[in-house]
Order: sequence, then structure tokens, then C-alpha cells
Amino acid sequence: MEKIANRIVSYLDTDQAAWNEIERMQMILGLQVLIHNIVMTGTILFLALLTGMLWEAAILLTTYGALKMTVGGVHFKTSCACLTATTAFVMTGVLVSRRLDIGFMSIAITYAACFITLMLIGPQGTENNPISEENFEKLRKKAVWIILIYLIITFFMLSENLKNVPCLLLIAVVFETLSVLPSYIKSRSS
Repeated sequence: MEKIANRIVSYLDTDQAAWNEIERMQMILGLQVLIHNIVMTGTILFLALLTGMLWEAAILLTTYGALKMTVGGVHFKTSCACLTATTAFVMTGVLVSRRLDIGFMSIAITYAACFITLMLIGPQGTENNPISEENFEKLRKKAVWIILIYLIITFFMLSENLKNVPCLLLIAVVFETLSVLPSYIKSRSS
């Protein structure tokens, strides 16, 4: 991905006059992230299509991704590890959602536990992407809104007997809450 990003930046700025060195590095990093996200999302959705779980995988990947961007948590150091873990999570999450038979009260209690956990420990940054003090509260509020929206969607979809989607949302919230815990424990021990 680094080679591709370097080639694109070199092509866009052949005479190396459009950007200074810092801007070039930012462009390269931005392109690497963009390429990583496109490859990862495309690979996961392609595998989901082959296995007959495309729409469910798209929902789980989107809902989990929205929380992940807001709350942070565990991140892998290599793209391959990230792709492998995220693919395993999405595929397993879809299979679990298809078999999960859980009532609304149990779902509400699980949401409440995740909500309280995230309110107490808040968003967690990483070594490479720490969360600043001014962004912490903003991200916490955004996470609260996302979880509340997921809970409302869950309530309405359960009443329409669309149990798979509410389970996908619940799995996204639970998994993201669990993925924040190692970062929180690590930050408390240092």
C-alpha cells in the first residue's frame, strides 16, 4: 500500500513543486489509509457475498465502524492482522446474529451495561492516535448518541420481527465495548 500511495503522489506531483515535504507525507499517509480501508471493506464484503451474508455483513461492518471511529479501542499494527481480525469478527458476528434468540429485556440490559461501561471509561485512543482532552467529551457524547440510536432501531425492528438486524447492532456494541477494555487497562497500568 505504501508503494501504491508513493506512486500516486509522485504522479500527482511529478516536479515535486505542489507540496512541501510535510504535505507530501500527509498525502502519502492519507492515501495509505484510504487504500487500506477500500481493500479491507472490499475484501470483507466480497467474502460476505460469496458466503451469502452480504447485507448482514454490510450492516455489521457499518455499525461497528461507526462506533470504532468514535470510541477507538484495539487496533492492530499491520493491515493483514487488521483484515484477518475484522473479517473473522464480521463473519462470526453474522453467524451468531442468525442464531441468537434473545428477548428485548436482555438486549436492553446488555445495552445498558455497554452504555455504562463506555460512559465510565470513555473513548480510548492508541499510541499512534491518542485522543486529545478537547475531543474526549465530544467523542463520548457521540458514542452515547450512536448507542441510543442503535437501541431505538433495535426496539422498532424487534417489534417488526426483524430480529437479525437488532442482533447485529447488539453484537457491534458489545464487541466495541470489549475492544475498548484492553486500551483502558493498559492506560491505567502505565
